[in-house]
Parts: sequence; structure tokens; C-alpha cells
Amino acid sequence: MSVCDLFLVRHGITDWNEVGRVLGRIDIELNARGQAEAEALAEVLREVPLRAVVTSPQRRAQQTGEAIARRHGLTVQSEPGLAEVWVTEWQGKTWNELQGDPDLQRYLEDATYTCDVIESADVVQGRTVAAAERLRAQVGQGCALLVSHGDPIKLLLAHYLAMDLAAYRCLVIDTGSVSVLRFGLYPGTRLLALNWKPPGVQSQMLA
Repeated sequence: MSVCDLFLVRHGITDWNEVGRVLGRIDIELNARGQAEAEALAEVLREVPLRAVVTSPQRRAQQTGEAIARRHGLTVQSEPGLAEVWVTEWQGKTWNELQGDPDLQRYLEDATYTCDVIESADVVQGRTVAAAERLRAQVGQGCALLVSHGDPIKLLLAHYLAMDLAAYRCLVIDTGSVSVLRFGLYPGTRLLALNWKPPGVQSQMLA
């Protein structure tokens, strides 16, 4: 029976993450701490026999994937389906600056709320799962790694763990963390690790 382990990595931290600014799809690079997170993950994963490293098009995800891919002699593949949630006028603003926005209030109260300001959870989940399935088909069996963002990874996990869509926010996915799904050994999907960070790397609770 063929087994595929899918490693789900959230990119390292950026200056905007640290001050609570909405990143969206802007190309903010990793800061020094984010680079350290990426290198720490790359080091602990160096013995994992990865067959592919696929990342979101955003630079912060690509930098994280590049640090890991270098240890394996792999080239990073860019996958649009793993991109961050798109936002419009919220991008670049802090959560404090957005207080009083009626769409934000509804969005925080209802994870399935849809509006023109932010990509809906069901759409994000659909494209992220499709990207993961393309990666699984590419590698067949063995280990592969994808680098994405907080909400896309939460929604991906929610799908494979048969969680209700509205419950995805119950999951915590830190920057510089890895979660692992196993396919094929038993019926259904097995969660081998969730939001794990290398020892000595500081954890910061982020949305």
C-alpha cells in the first residue's frame, strides 16, 4: 500500500506579522526572526526524504521553502493554489485600525461570512485542497512539503480531518511551524503532527 506524508509548513514571521498588520498577498519578506524560523525547520527536516517542495507565490513562503529545499537539492515549485487569502482595502492595515468595520465584525463572528473585502473560507479551502491533491498525485508516495499561510493551512487541515468548515479557526498554526498528514496507510487521513516548532524557537500566537 502506497503511503504519502504531506508536511504543511507556515512561512516564517515578518515585520507585519509582528505588529498585527494584514498581509494579504503583498510580498513582504521574512525578517531576521522569520529567517531563523525557516532555517530551524530546514535543519530538523533535513533527514526527511522529501520528493518535492511546493510553496505559495508570496515571497515569505518562497523564502521559507527555499531554506528547506536547499537541504534536499530540490527546486522550489510555485503553486498559486497555496496563496494567502486575498483582501482588498484591509491589506496593510492593523487589526486596531480596522475596529468598527462592519464586514470585519461579521467576519470575526462567522467564519463562513462572505463579502467583497476578503476571499471566502470555502473558496480558499477549495483551491488549497486542489493544490494539495495535485502535489499528492505528483509524488505518488513518500514525503512532500508545502509552504503556505495560516488560514489556508487551517482550512486544508479542516478538510482532511473532516471538520466542519466553520470550526477551522479552532486550529492554531504558528509561523515557522509544521503539521503532518499521512495518507494511504489506513482508511481516511491521519494527523501525525500539528503546529510543531523546533525546540528553542519561540512561539507566537498569530491568527
